[in-house]
Amino acid sequence: MLAVSPHHVGIDAEPVREVPVAEIAGVALTPLERDTVLAEPAGPGRSLAFLRCWTRKEAVLKAAGVGITDELTRLETHAGTPGPVEVTTLALGTPSTWWVADAEAPPGWTAAVALPSGVGRNVVVRPF
Repeated sequence: MLAVSPHHVGIDAEPVREVPVAEIAGVALTPLERDTVLAEPAGPGRSLAFLRCWTRKEAVLKAAGVGITDELTRLETHAGTPGPVEVTTLALGTPSTWWVADAEAPPGWTAAVALPSGVGRNVVVRPF
């Protein structure tokens, strides 16, 4: 996926697949995210809930210009909220707040896009 914006923007897409959520939840999810994701029955629903958190985290960190350098267990993506949501990161040493939405993705994929909080929220997804 490619995101174009006059503002900082981040986007991430992941193929929906089986993820060993119970094994990696402790290093990738906040306590609230863990509770929300692990409440899903084991299997495809739990993996999708995890990947939704993951794409939100990646989109925010890409928008902040840092990639996965922040401690993921401190980046709350509000897993139980369909979105859009506001996510705050300390990745640059100063809190920054991002508007994060689930992005339209092809079947079998999940995606999220992040923009600075307070800018326009019109996101257009165009297939190529």
